[in-house]
Amino acid sequence: MNVADQSVLLRHPTTNLRPAVERHLWQLAATELPPRLLELAASLHVTVQRVSVRNQRSRWGSCSRSGTISLNWRLIQTPDYVRDYICVHELMHRREMNHSARYWQHVAEAFPRWEEAERWLKANNGLLR
Repeated sequence: MNVADQSVLLRHPTTNLRPAVERHLWQLAATELPPRLLELAASLHVTVQRVSVRNQRSRWGSCSRSGTISLNWRLIQTPDYVRDYICVHELMHRREMNHSARYWQHVAEAFPRWEEAERWLKANNGLLR
């Protein structure tokens, strides 16, 4: 579809823009989230094998035992500190593959604003899904 066709579609009152907006946000997330996660990983001395951006319905991110971290594309809509928190949350699973007290201690040391970020996610979760 060329630019002129897109322009006509955008002006049409019954056009559903959601798919186009989601595609754009997903592309933006795929461009911005992996480099930021890798930057945080380097600063925290954590190794990562692979980073992917996915359409996770019920998670903001995940970390596999093999070192693959997946991030939800919807994170691109959150404030930077919330994105960083999710990245750090997943990176700390490279140290502890659980949510034990020791795991949360790692998170708190690496990201002191984690509780603020959790509150933001709980308050705004519905807007991002």
